[in-house]
Amino acid sequence: MLKHHRELSMSVRHTIKNNEEASIRPSKTYQLFVAAAEGHRELNFIEKDVKNYITREVRNSFTKTVIYGF
Repeated sequence: MLKHHRELSMSVRHTIKNNEEASIRPSKTYQLFVAAAEGHRELNFIEKDVKNYITREVRNSFTKTVIYGF
């Protein structure tokens, strides 16, 4: 799959955020998506995309909340 074809939908992003808040590891979150889609080939993203999203968006927004209070 080409890099520019990979995309996280809003529902996937929401699930990732909820799982991160529940302290579920990124690899387990990805395995959840694989099981639901019945295989890796059916997904529009890879495990690295899940980890990057958590690092870039979820944890970054948590840091802003802690530091700035909003």
